[in-house]
Amino acid sequence: MASETSDGLPAQAKKMEEKQLWLTAFKDHLANIRAYSACVETADLAGTGDFQLVIADAGKKLRLYSGTQQTSDGVLLDVPVAICSFYADYSGELRKPLLAVASGPFIFIYKNLRPYYKFVLPAMELLPQEVSVWEDVANGKLPRQKAFEALEALRDAGNYLSNRTMDLLNMDNPSERDAFFQRVEQFPLSQHTVITCMSTLNKDRDEPGAVACLVVGTEDAKLCILEKTGDAIKKKIQLPAVPVQLLTSGLVDVDYRIVVMCRNGNIYIIKNGELTGVVLEIEAQPVAMVRVENQIVVATTTNHVHFYTLKGAKQATLTMPAPITNICALVQENLKQPKAFLVALANGEVRTYVGRCLLNRMQVFGVVTAMKVAKYGREESSLIVVLQSGSLIISMLPRRAQISATKSAEQGPPPEQDIPLNVPKRTNLYVELTKREKDSAVDMHRVFQRDLCKLRLQTARAYVKILTDGVGTQSYVASASVRLTAQVTGLGPQFKIKLTVQNTGSKALANVPVVFTYNLDIYRLARPHLLFPNLVPAVVYNYEVAGTCVAEGDAAVADTIHVYVCNPTSAVPVITALVKMPQLGNADMLLGA
Repeated sequence: MASETSDGLPAQAKKMEEKQLWLTAFKDHLANIRAYSACVETADLAGTGDFQLVIADAGKKLRLYSGTQQTSDGVLLDVPVAICSFYADYSGELRKPLLAVASGPFIFIYKNLRPYYKFVLPAMELLPQEVSVWEDVANGKLPRQKAFEALEALRDAGNYLSNRTMDLLNMDNPSERDAFFQRVEQFPLSQHTVITCMSTLNKDRDEPGAVACLVVGTEDAKLCILEKTGDAIKKKIQLPAVPVQLLTSGLVDVDYRIVVMCRNGNIYIIKNGELTGVVLEIEAQPVAMVRVENQIVVATTTNHVHFYTLKGAKQATLTMPAPITNICALVQENLKQPKAFLVALANGEVRTYVGRCLLNRMQVFGVVTAMKVAKYGREESSLIVVLQSGSLIISMLPRRAQISATKSAEQGPPPEQDIPLNVPKRTNLYVELTKREKDSAVDMHRVFQRDLCKLRLQTARAYVKILTDGVGTQSYVASASVRLTAQVTGLGPQFKIKLTVQNTGSKALANVPVVFTYNLDIYRLARPHLLFPNLVPAVVYNYEVAGTCVAEGDAAVADTIHVYVCNPTSAVPVITALVKMPQLGNADMLLGA
């Protein structure tokens, strides 16, 4: 336990309340391991019942731990993706499992920690038109420029093309394309997929040490079930997206189910080789998943743990105090399906849950990159943790540990729910009003809807009136607030319109246009439109526009001039001013819009 628990209490104060569940057996802070949960496995490689820890390191190493020591450090040909141990037959008195390491398109099979054989995934099925184009180029039937145009047309049609074709289409220089054609056209077009995840599925017996088949997910969105020897594909299933994690249960020869988590964020269920219609659409991108009894527990990037049934119904959700890095099931030999699981958080805390009950909290002082509960040595349940710093921690579960929900666990509704509310007694007036509301419910609802419609209508009319008439001194939109005042000065045909503009908002406005509209038969303005380069909040700007009354005699009547402060991003003006012009010889008139 850490010196301080996740709820902020010192460990000494929490020690009496929470008993430690896991007993630390081995720590190696200088192990320098780089691995994820899929690359950690325990197996009885010697056939003596003493299980050893095998880690496929990202540094292309195959590490073997026995007890508290590293006993072997092999070399891998490529960066590993996943590792599994399985039995290929029932023969032999001293049965030893095989070790499968997935890397790229290959599965390397080890026996007695020595290379046994290698299985290569078959080449992908490419587009026939693409293959035909490359064959015609190799045979000289098709010019290279025509071949390039044909491949470009296939790409534009939305077809999935090989990496060779995509590399060619990304070249703009014709000389580079010719050199590329000359270098690769003599080789047949083929492309291998890569492995994204791997697991095992028992063949005909549901017991420890039974013969199992490898289940492999590939980058081309396929799921392959191999033969028990691991040298041929027995069943191939097409998936809607690329698989990233597998959960298997059942028997290949009888009845089985595979839960597949895909890269598109959905979880699919395969039953007896057929993709069912059950799809678990997770609210956020999933991190990992485990199967606990008859539930699928999914951890997401939003710090939540969701519980789903095998039919896709969501049952509950747990919220974690920190981002989730790993989740694994607590495997026990006497139980066919685990009933507890562990959650590793980014704050270095590892929580043990039984269903939705928090059973235990443990601090590992680092970010967990790999976590697995399996048999190690002679212990049935051992927790193996690899930290981001490269440390290796192995903890043991006591054989007398009680893995069950307790009263102290965080489960169910809060205790305040059982406290009755202090509800006052009902009076005669309350009873009468309740009866009247029940009898007049329809009429009350209609009156409410009628008043609501009237309110909406009045609001719409007032808004239209402000836009069309320009009544009022201010007009606001969602993006700006401007105050505009217009003043007319002059006694004869010559006059001036003085504008006072102020930005009453909190943000500066740039490039604000001002437009004047008037009767051209009566008035002429020197500048019928202006542009305010910048309106700083709370600053008053003054502008003058000279005008002339061109009408004579009876035609020289008083008219109106509209001033619009426009919005560059909208057809609705920010504010409108209506200036009523005086008759010739009248005194100055001051009008603010």
